[in-house]
Amino acid sequence: MAWLSITSAASAAQSVFAWEPFEIELTAEVQLEQPYVEGLVEGSPGYVVATFTGTSGAAKGREIVLSGFWDGGQTWRIRFAPPATGEWSYRTESTDPGLDGASGKLSALPRSENELDANPTLRGFVRVADQGERAGRYFVYADGTPMLWIGDTWWGWTKPDIRWESRKKLVDDRAEKGFNIGQLFVGGHGWSGKDGILNDTYSEPDFERLKEVDRFIQYANSKGITVWVHGWWSRAEWSSEGNLRDTVGEEKMRRWSRYLVHRLGAYNVIWVIAGEYNKHNYSGFDINVWKRMGEMIDAEDPYERLLSGHPTPPTYPGGQFAPQWSTSDLLHNETWLRYNQSQTGHRRYCEELIPWVVTRDYSRQPAKPIVITEPCYEFILGNPPASTVRFAAWAAVLSGAAGHSYGGGHIWWGHVPESPVGASDTWPMELSFETDTLDYPGAQSVGFMGRFLRQLPWWTLDPHPELVVEYPSQLCSANLGEEYLALVRYGGRIKLDLRHTLPSSRFRFRWIDPADETIGEWQEVIGGGIRAFDSPGRGRLGEFDQMVLHLVRIDDGDVLVE
Repeated sequence: MAWLSITSAASAAQSVFAWEPFEIELTAEVQLEQPYVEGLVEGSPGYVVATFTGTSGAAKGREIVLSGFWDGGQTWRIRFAPPATGEWSYRTESTDPGLDGASGKLSALPRSENELDANPTLRGFVRVADQGERAGRYFVYADGTPMLWIGDTWWGWTKPDIRWESRKKLVDDRAEKGFNIGQLFVGGHGWSGKDGILNDTYSEPDFERLKEVDRFIQYANSKGITVWVHGWWSRAEWSSEGNLRDTVGEEKMRRWSRYLVHRLGAYNVIWVIAGEYNKHNYSGFDINVWKRMGEMIDAEDPYERLLSGHPTPPTYPGGQFAPQWSTSDLLHNETWLRYNQSQTGHRRYCEELIPWVVTRDYSRQPAKPIVITEPCYEFILGNPPASTVRFAAWAAVLSGAAGHSYGGGHIWWGHVPESPVGASDTWPMELSFETDTLDYPGAQSVGFMGRFLRQLPWWTLDPHPELVVEYPSQLCSANLGEEYLALVRYGGRIKLDLRHTLPSSRFRFRWIDPADETIGEWQEVIGGGIRAFDSPGRGRLGEFDQMVLHLVRIDDGDVLVE
């Protein structure tokens, strides 16, 4: 992904592509004592603000107002991603003469279809589909192209001692496997109050680390991966009895979140109010603190991109006193909440709850997408078995989720040779580097699911568990009369109710093995009745014999019974 930066106003228009980050670098005349604090005064606009106005083409009539951010010394920057092709003009405003009155022109060019197909993040920021029969159920890029969420968990990857080569390897591997979301913790306070990007008084960022964050996100975008960003993680120490609550406080949390929006907002990112915001009874903060956080982030970002929160499940001690299976329990009707997130937890039985959690959120109005952003992780090879990871992923999407996230021990911790985690810091995780979560079978399977589904019009499929007859697991999604997917969890025979189709209608079907990543040959079946399908499972010892059944209509004319 290209990057254009200018250091002063220019008479000739600069050229970038639509949705390509464009940066203005300015030098302040006044050296503030604490620019990070004084430049982000609560209730006031940023210290420097730029107004971008569309003057021709698709951009005409559009206006985007963005705040700049302090980048050390007397340097301030403003980053803009033009959301439409055509000509743009801009002008800055500030009380500082060095930052005020910078102006210029910008020409936003279209991308070729080949470029857009090769890298979907170039299609614009991710938002909720607002048109069609399934509006509110799935995600799209800004140009309307459907986006299936296949996420990976990158909580620890802003640690300062991780080498660039390791970050690049992670992105390259995940992009190749089919992942398109990286869930990144850009922590103001760090883990357990340590190793944060802000200093101990939360008054100044570590700019070298932020440059690495910029580079990491920019590289992920260049490989087709949108980065999920949150700046706070709740902690037990944030209880009313602890001191972090008083040391951090709502004002400092809001300031860091605003800074991240200003600094990272020109990238293809997703905002999250906090990680496990309800942990330990809202970490000593009332739920209204987090509602205000969502309102503030939404107001700061003019692009209307995705925004949500990451909750703790009732199965954790930290979530038992503010129990939420998903954001929908307390936040569904908040206008800033674009979609719901759920964490089912890291006990194997929690994966069995996924169909219930997703179905429950799917039934809520107004319709909003639901994603399980923290299921059971693969910590040690074989625990949980990959079949559990596969079940979680397929059960989620067939129940109506807009995608699914994966997590593995080496990856969520950022456990790499140059930055290993200690035994006391881990859950039951393999500390050696003989194997790597990058290639655990569950990770392979989730990536395969994403690659397979993207070959289909997956966004047209609604959950239809009632179509599964005489089978103990009812996981089916369909565009009635056109296409069907069903998870045959235990192998054996499954029956699908096709009585809503005409007896003359013809379908072809095939079997997908999500473990071996093999796809069988097409066979044919007619509609008009309850049809039986015998799974070609291999009877794997010690694992569920999961297979996926795929049916597609092949005849023309009417197919549904009136």
